[in-house]
This record gives sequence, structure tokens and C-alpha cells, in this order.
Amino acid sequence: MELRAARPSERDEVLDLLARWFGDRAFFALYNQHDPKFRDDLCLIARDRGELVSTVQIFDRPINLAGQSVPMGGIGSVFTREDYRHKGVASELMKLSVETMRREGFELSLLFAERLTFYNQFGWREIGRQFSVLAGTEAIAGAPDFAIDVFQPTRDFEAVAAIHRSYSGRFDLTAVRDRADWEASLVYAGNQPNEPGTGSVEHFVLARGGGRVRAYARATRFHGIAMIMEYGYADGAEPAMLALFKYCGEAASGARSTLSLLGGDRHRGAEILRVGQNSGVIVTHTAHDSALEEFLAAAGAPVMHHADNNYMWRVIAPERLASRLGVAASEAQARALEIFASPNSLFWTADRF
Repeated sequence: MELRAARPSERDEVLDLLARWFGDRAFFALYNQHDPKFRDDLCLIARDRGELVSTVQIFDRPINLAGQSVPMGGIGSVFTREDYRHKGVASELMKLSVETMRREGFELSLLFAERLTFYNQFGWREIGRQFSVLAGTEAIAGAPDFAIDVFQPTRDFEAVAAIHRSYSGRFDLTAVRDRADWEASLVYAGNQPNEPGTGSVEHFVLARGGGRVRAYARATRFHGIAMIMEYGYADGAEPAMLALFKYCGEAASGARSTLSLLGGDRHRGAEILRVGQNSGVIVTHTAHDSALEEFLAAAGAPVMHHADNNYMWRVIAPERLASRLGVAASEAQARALEIFASPNSLFWTADRF
């Protein structure tokens, strides 16, 4: 068995192997072709008798932690050919992934999984976090006079990126994006498959007030649920955020929007949010933002939290992390786990790999 990093000439073979998973080769190709941080040496493979039988990919995703940008390696695209499962092949690749991340300077690692005990043996620990379920968003009361527009990158990028830096930058674990990261995210965010062999599409909308972008929301339909997978608003602009929740709730319920809409036909993209149950239920993240939750409750859309236990973190370089956190190396893991589990920490669904 040959275990190593993939070569550029093997990219198509890796995609052919991953295509056996969802029957959707194009989904995985989005990341390989558009992620500016994709590297063949972070795509690990196993070959047996000349055939590619297993793969693991490390996604380079720096995150905010204690006010610093920290190198984080996301583990994804973990797949083993069916006839090679339960033979230790994936286990060897996971060990190699840890060695690779240590060598390449990653300090933390994140993965999303259902096989928790499998990843536990390699040092990842499941961390409880909360998704938010908002019911009745289509009937949010007192939505102020904001105009809802559809994001246009050439026109709106700087304003949205500034809101992302100021809002998301307040919370630990959010991804740090430069312009290339943003451009890539706009290609592959929202394309997690709804069902095997399918993909979803992102609907990116803004709330404008006083001639300025005051809030934004990136929405999709994920496994048949309307989801706002990332949002942000300017300081003090919670009412603008409520207007976007209302807009998305109306779209999910199939109701005609009661808000002022800019952008004409481009709002037809909101159709992807329609659940078909005459309900404006939205799934998102709000546990990190108690002020926004208070605004939602006052507007008639109280937040319910739903536990997600498929969220797993690992410390890769405790010594470097300890220096950042100002603790002894022996305390780095415990302190990191506290931060990972904090309700004030946040990793947007839009950044999932």
C-alpha cells in the first residue's frame, strides 16, 4: 500500500474516486478548481496495486482566534473505496494527515463527521454547538424601511467585506478571508448537496438603508430546509438584519414579499429557499449574538436552539497555540476546547468544506 500526497497529474483520478460518493464529480471539482489555497500536497491518497483506493483532503482555512489569524486545517473529502473499507486504509491516511498538518504549520484542525469514535482515536473531539431555528420569520413585526437588494460582486464587494471583517471578526473561529478567498467562496458556498447527485445554489441579499449596505445574508436550501449560512450587519443595524430574515422567511413560505425590493428579476433566485410547507422556518446561527436574539424575540420570531454534535476539533501544535493564548503548553488543549465550545464562537456554514 502506497500512502502519500497526490501529484498534479492525479487530480482527475481523485475526483473520479470521490464521484463514487454522491455521484457528483462536479461538486468536489468546485473546490479543487476554485479554492485559491488548494494544494496537491494537502490531498492525501492511498494506492494499492496501482489503483487509487482512498483519499483525504486538508483544506487551508485560517480562522480568528484571540484576535489573531491562526492556521487551521479542515479535514474533508474523506472517502475509501467500498472494497477497501474496514482494512485500516483510512486510518493510515488520517495519521498521515496529522503528520502533514504538523509539518505544514497548521495549529488547529476541524472536521464534520457522523463517525465520531473513528475520529476520536486520532485526537479529534466532538464539541457541542447550537444551530438556531427561527419560526415565523415571514411575519416579523415592525420590519423597518430597508430596501432589499441582490448582491453584485463588482458593486457591493467592498461594503460586504467590511461588514464581514467588523461583524464576523468579533467572534472566535470565524474564517479569515482575503479577496481571493471571497471570490472562491462565492463559487462553492451553497453547493453542499441537498441529496446525492444534486447541489444547491446560494441567494445573496443585502439590506440597504440611507444609500448604504447595512446588512447581508447568504442563504440556500440545505436538505430541504431554508438556511441562512452566513450574515452580517453594521454596528447598531439589527433592524436591517431583521428585514433580511423577514425577506428570507417570506421566500421560504412562498409568500409574496412585503418589503421594498431592488434588483428586479434577480429576486427570482429566492425561489431556492421555498420549502413548500407554507412556513417561514429558517435555520441559521445566532447563539453567538444575544443582542440579535433579543431583537428577533421582540419582533415575534423567538429563537429555538438545536444541538449539533458532528462538529469536531483538534489541537495540532499546542506549543504555538499556547504562545498565542498566553498559557503553558500543557494547558493549551484545555483552553482551546473551552474556546471551541463557547457559545460566543462561530464557524459559518458558508465556510464548510
